[in-house]
Amino acid sequence: MDENFIGHYMPCHRFYLPLSLDPQTEVYLEGTELHHLAHVMRVREGEEVELINGKGVLAQAKLIRLDKKKALFTIEKVFKIPAPTPQILLGVPLLRPSKLEWIVEKGTELGVDSFLFYPSELGEKKGLSAHQLERLESLLISATKQSGRLFLPHIEILSSFQDLFKKEVFIYFGDTKTSCSFEATNFPVLFITGPESGFSKQEYQVLQQQAQGVKLNEYVLRAETAPLTAASILAWKKCIP
Repeated sequence: MDENFIGHYMPCHRFYLPLSLDPQTEVYLEGTELHHLAHVMRVREGEEVELINGKGVLAQAKLIRLDKKKALFTIEKVFKIPAPTPQILLGVPLLRPSKLEWIVEKGTELGVDSFLFYPSELGEKKGLSAHQLERLESLLISATKQSGRLFLPHIEILSSFQDLFKKEVFIYFGDTKTSCSFEATNFPVLFITGPESGFSKQEYQVLQQQAQGVKLNEYVLRAETAPLTAASILAWKKCIP
């Protein structure tokens, strides 16, 4: 199995275990992933599954013992791939949880490496509860497994809009006032989108000074549509030799 194959096919019995995953070792699966293994996928003792740790490692493992509290595996083979480059980051205002969940799930499938959620001046939310953040992390794991990715994207909750500009990346932002579109794209890239009510006057001034505005579409996109449109365009450009 080569590294091109292991990262780009439809996974079957694949589970997330944030450990080092070394060959010829035993590991335990517990919690949510155990429930998924035993009650959804119905894996039986003696069957083989795939384990990923979200850091570029894919392990082939055999289920040795299963009970109500944990599943014991023996790791038989391990494959590793380097971190994908170039990186794609999305800077998204804090929105209603249902919208953020959609962005995280679909953005992960599209290859986004980091989600940077910030409190916008005209936005509807200023923070997330621990439960809401836990739900987003769960969606990250699920989408990573489903899409065949071996690296788990990151979620950062920024304390301010200004924190977006501390990253060493080329910055774009969605600008309905410009006629510019993507022609040449510099990577790694951070694409910043605004809330339904748009960027504030102060935010727009900062973006004009420190980022490149581009028009994503001829029409006005919703707050949850714009980041996914940007991610789709950037992922496509990333694939061009």
